[in-house]
Amino acid sequence: MRTPGSIAHLLYPLKKRWYIVVLCIAISSVIATRYLYMATPEYQAVATLKIEDSQQGMANSNLYRDFDVFKANAKVQTEVEVLKSRSLFEKALDRLDFYVEYYQVSDLKTEEKYHEAPFRVDFSITDSLFAKQQYKFRYLGGDNFVINYDFNGTAIEKDGKFGKQICDRGVCITVNKEANIIQYKTAASLDKNWEFVVYSKNALASKLQNKDYLVKALDKDVNIIKVYYTHPVAEKASKLVNAVAEAYINQSIVDKQDLAGNTVDFINNQLATVGAELDNARSSIKSYRVKNEIVNIPQETEATYKTLSQLEIQKVDINMQLSTLEKISDYLRHNREIKFTGPDLGSIQDGLFSESVTRLNSKLRERDETLKKYTEASEKIQNIDADINQQKAFLIESVNNTRRKLLARQDELILAIDEEKATFNGLPEKESTLQELNRNYFLYEKIYNFLIEKRTEALITRQVDVSFNRVLESAIIPEAQVSPRREIVFGISIFIGFIIGVILAYTRHYSSPKVNAPEDMVYNSTIPVIGQIEKMSKGQPAYKNFTALTTRILMNQPQNKPMVVTVTSTLKGEGKSFIAAHLARTLAAQDKKVILVDLNTYAPKMAEWFDVRGIDGMKEVYLQQTSLQNVIQITNIPHLDVITAGNAEQPIGHLVATSRTKDIIDELRLHYDAVIVDTPEVGEYIDAIPFMKWSDLNLYVVKADSNRDQLIANAEMVKEEYRLEEVHFVVNAMKEKRNHTGFLSPKKNKSIKTLQHTPQLTNLFMW
Repeated sequence: MRTPGSIAHLLYPLKKRWYIVVLCIAISSVIATRYLYMATPEYQAVATLKIEDSQQGMANSNLYRDFDVFKANAKVQTEVEVLKSRSLFEKALDRLDFYVEYYQVSDLKTEEKYHEAPFRVDFSITDSLFAKQQYKFRYLGGDNFVINYDFNGTAIEKDGKFGKQICDRGVCITVNKEANIIQYKTAASLDKNWEFVVYSKNALASKLQNKDYLVKALDKDVNIIKVYYTHPVAEKASKLVNAVAEAYINQSIVDKQDLAGNTVDFINNQLATVGAELDNARSSIKSYRVKNEIVNIPQETEATYKTLSQLEIQKVDINMQLSTLEKISDYLRHNREIKFTGPDLGSIQDGLFSESVTRLNSKLRERDETLKKYTEASEKIQNIDADINQQKAFLIESVNNTRRKLLARQDELILAIDEEKATFNGLPEKESTLQELNRNYFLYEKIYNFLIEKRTEALITRQVDVSFNRVLESAIIPEAQVSPRREIVFGISIFIGFIIGVILAYTRHYSSPKVNAPEDMVYNSTIPVIGQIEKMSKGQPAYKNFTALTTRILMNQPQNKPMVVTVTSTLKGEGKSFIAAHLARTLAAQDKKVILVDLNTYAPKMAEWFDVRGIDGMKEVYLQQTSLQNVIQITNIPHLDVITAGNAEQPIGHLVATSRTKDIIDELRLHYDAVIVDTPEVGEYIDAIPFMKWSDLNLYVVKADSNRDQLIANAEMVKEEYRLEEVHFVVNAMKEKRNHTGFLSPKKNKSIKTLQHTPQLTNLFMW
């Protein structure tokens, strides 16, 4: 017996209906297989970029590091924003042949074919408003085909020939055969259903620059950036990632070369001015020496010269910064999108300005994304434009603030230079004048040499195609798809199938509980099962089943003591009379003196079965119309007597609970080894209760395939309410053949036929 609440008790419904779980898992696996076939696979490609440290240049190489005149502390997050920019993405698309997409259409799915379509489409856009157009292609044979497309809800069909241009709706297309693909790839047949889509640059960028395009910094303290892209075509994913990386590297080279060119122009202008000043200083010294006949004049102290030199160099540097600020201001006034980043600010060291540029570019990208859903006149676009203008004004104000700081610094340097010059006022007039002329010449010479050096470096930078940001690892064509993952899909499907199977098994178990085996009876009951009877066909011997039942009964009863067995059931038709008759017949065959009492006065059967009709029975005994000895009838079965229900019309249910019942039982015990009492169903009548109270054994018959909960609840209630003892279930009409222990019998060898010679009871049953 399973204890309620135990693991065996909880798992019994699952053990019994395991086939439901297996079936659900099989169905879910089939669904998963179908899903994997129909689902569009996704492949992810990744490229790794390194943003070179400004303090180390390119891989610690002094040769290349010296070329980088304009290095600054590059912020990785700023470069991430540059890689996310729409302008860079469109430059990457210019390197690719993605503007026409080809699809093969089948009954179950539509699959993109890159470089596998049996035809190629060339196109030219004639209308700037053109975005994209989808075409259905149908091959007619030879060089003829038909394309169908939809325009503003109108279906349009056009005939075409390979190599002939078709112009309509702002785009001209030319369809050409791909002979090599048709010849070597049998799957790429013109007779199959094909579609293709033509995109403009803006429409294609809007489609591809989505959540599948990711740019992530490896760590805030590590100058490594990874670029990811996920696409149904593995080759496209890798090509796009590599194109973005190449566009980024080339853009950094172009920006650096442009800035170097502007610097060269500025330095050339400065060299012309400083060169003229240097010539004038040289001429002044020569003229002064000749005029005043000066041969030797003590040189100004070396420290003073060096101080003045440094001050003059700082002054020139400030002038260069002011010039750079002027170019930046002009750039901000004439350009909407800010394309330069931290390293492109030249000698301007302002982190706030760099972050302001990043925020402005973020707003510009937000405007591009919002334009996909709203028009230029929408309130959202106007609000974003207002934010962009505000940010741009903030940048201009930042430039103006920096300019004011530099001008203030310039004034400080001029004052410091004047103070240094004042130190020479105490010298003799001629010596002081000559020293001043020499000092001016020395300073102009220093400035001139400094400008020459910087111009040389800028010229080298402009000519060298070297980027200090480089691709560490290019994307390769991914082989394994990232979505859907077969192992994950099958794992989830098996899990879901298992859960559904468990739910269905328990639902089936509790919604339609049936008695199919002895263990079903003890599932929720404290009443044990003493035996089971197979469902027997006409003419099938009952010897085996009832011999096992009587053996178990005798083994549980005291030896040499008469026993009273009451047979009942909850409902009519459970087979209690059948069980009682066979039980009596089997005990008699085991040399027991048996009497079978038919107390089922509402539906008596024993008189007909044993052919003893027409005489008095239990009704007459209870009504005191005859004695017990007069109703006992001898059957043609040795050791078996029968008492029928009787013929009286009056009911005796109210008399069964009297002491007369105990007297009848005690009297029968004196003459018989076994008293078998067949009673009416307890679900309808109470006649069986007194006999069950005074019996040695009570057999509660339950027919297989009947409602279990109702039967168990009724049997438990009867046992508890009337405090009955020795109540046992007998499962009747089981479909499964089981041995005497209640377990399934082993398979028999069908080639061996055993003939059983058993006695028969005439007009009753096979035994």
